[in-house]
Amino acid sequence: MNIYVGKIGKSILFNRASWGNIGGDCEAPKYYENLFARNPNITFYLLGCNDFSRLSSSEKQRINVNGNVVDIWGKQFVDWKKNNPMDGRLQNMEYLKEYVALNHIKFDAGILFAGPTGTANIPLRVTKMRNPTEIASPLEMLCKYVAPLISWMNDNQHIPYMLIVNDPRFWAPNARDWMHRPSAVLSQYDETTRVTIRRSYTDNTTDVHSIPCTYSAVETIFLIGQDKEKQSAENETISLDTFFGEEPQSSSVGEKDINFMIVLNEGRPSRYNLLKQTILNDVTDVSIYGKWDERTIGTDARFKGSLPFHELQTMLPRVKYTYCIPIKKGWVTMKFWEMAHYGIIPFLHPTYDEQNHLNVPPFLRVKDSKELFKKIQFLEANPDAYAQLRATIDGMLKPEYYSGEHLNTVTLTALNTIL
Repeated sequence: MNIYVGKIGKSILFNRASWGNIGGDCEAPKYYENLFARNPNITFYLLGCNDFSRLSSSEKQRINVNGNVVDIWGKQFVDWKKNNPMDGRLQNMEYLKEYVALNHIKFDAGILFAGPTGTANIPLRVTKMRNPTEIASPLEMLCKYVAPLISWMNDNQHIPYMLIVNDPRFWAPNARDWMHRPSAVLSQYDETTRVTIRRSYTDNTTDVHSIPCTYSAVETIFLIGQDKEKQSAENETISLDTFFGEEPQSSSVGEKDINFMIVLNEGRPSRYNLLKQTILNDVTDVSIYGKWDERTIGTDARFKGSLPFHELQTMLPRVKYTYCIPIKKGWVTMKFWEMAHYGIIPFLHPTYDEQNHLNVPPFLRVKDSKELFKKIQFLEANPDAYAQLRATIDGMLKPEYYSGEHLNTVTLTALNTIL
């Protein structure tokens, strides 16, 4: 079986040193590495932009342990550009189309991550929505990271694909020229999304399609390759090696000397008002780590800025309590599992996981800071209750989440329904 993969609008960063703490840099590579390792009978083609060709030989071998990963963007792309001078906006797009055709690759399906798009993404072909007599001029980023995949997919609509939606900002997409609809959407929320698509590159008439999205525990990607026994970033290697060949090293959980901390990016739309209403108005002594616009937070010293991914993972085992606000009303996010993994008790905003997919203890749901700190005071005064709650949350961290078995099964089940 041949499967194409990629992330719309972004490059897949297999190099962990490139991972930041915003934008979900770690999620696509961890998800795909798990699929590569667990499915040696499937050949995966990296049709989306990525950094695989720039990795060291040992890293390439680690990721491509079964020899079933084909990256089309290596030396062959460099050589092709030398022999095919053309408008730079077209190079990636034309190369992808030509590579697949010349190599006579027959794809069975695709598995893509949703990412940022524009209304128009394909250069020199798509007309403006407001004036179909003029050609649109997409941003260079869109020409490089969106156009190659969606233009090729538009030309090959007989090939089904499934979409991973781990960020509601990217779905429904802005793209009107992404005309090949997904056959399945694995999400962090059950909903039906209305997607607007134009009828052709030169016809600005649009049709609206209803596409069902299914909660699939996509947010547990964070746990893949982590070590549940350690739950300590100090000695943790964020890798799949623990589950595919190497034995984990033992270590102890560090002291929890940070009583309360929040890890939260501003998001779009901004989550500032939700944070203000539930925490900022009443709590002075709190540190908030994440990316926030200075125009939003002003000189508020409680906002500490972003930390590199690995630095944040080192700090989290020291934290005892936190508070989670969804990126969109009702959604589950990676944050719950990240906090639970490090032994943090994650209290939840009232709109977090409104569909109750996590089935969390009701005690974790709080309506405001008054209730939040009343519950923290209770736990501090009752060590047995604290230990019992910790044990309950720990029990939610299933081995199949850590091994990647769960998401692999979910993926293959969905894949079989669209083939």
